[in-house]
Amino acid sequence: MVSIRKALEPKSSSVRKRPEKVTPAKRTHGSHPFKGTSRRAIQKRPHGPGIQQAARDIQHRIVMLDAGNISFYRSRLPRFSVERLSKAITHFVEAGHEVYAVMPRFHLHTGQWDDRNRLQGLYRKNYIVATPCKEYPNPKSQVYDDRILMAIAAKYDCAVVSNDKFRDMASEHPEWRRVVQNSCLRFEWDGQENFRMLN
Repeated sequence: MVSIRKALEPKSSSVRKRPEKVTPAKRTHGSHPFKGTSRRAIQKRPHGPGIQQAARDIQHRIVMLDAGNISFYRSRLPRFSVERLSKAITHFVEAGHEVYAVMPRFHLHTGQWDDRNRLQGLYRKNYIVATPCKEYPNPKSQVYDDRILMAIAAKYDCAVVSNDKFRDMASEHPEWRRVVQNSCLRFEWDGQENFRMLN
């Protein structure tokens, strides 16, 4: 597995604009599965060319998050935690990276996530890339998020954060195999639900 420093080091000497500030939000108490954890409000990104422009402008590499892999916390519905996704995004924003989380489009409108309104808020703030999927007749019948994640990472030389080994993706295309071998980073959640990268 490639080291964090190597995977995240800049590929060009372009000067990066200052990243969006991440400001603390009020702590909430209720039915959220991770009560007592700090929540942060991520400011909305300005509309623009997005990943393509970021690939030209940033000093740090773009980071692509495997949203489902990072946010999964249990086998029954809801399966995914928006708090986890938000913490992962915040980790890289504060480190000065342009970051995008990739997930199937139908996830924005189903009970897969524990806080759909907050998830859609991240989408409106341009931190989520919602990928096409076969939505009829069964919304879960076929998704393409891993393939689109690999294609974006290969085209724009992004780092990918996931504990998925992507063996099937590596066998489909030589450029995707290069991403899997050289640009994928692993992570963990500690006992206090803090997001940490693994060396």
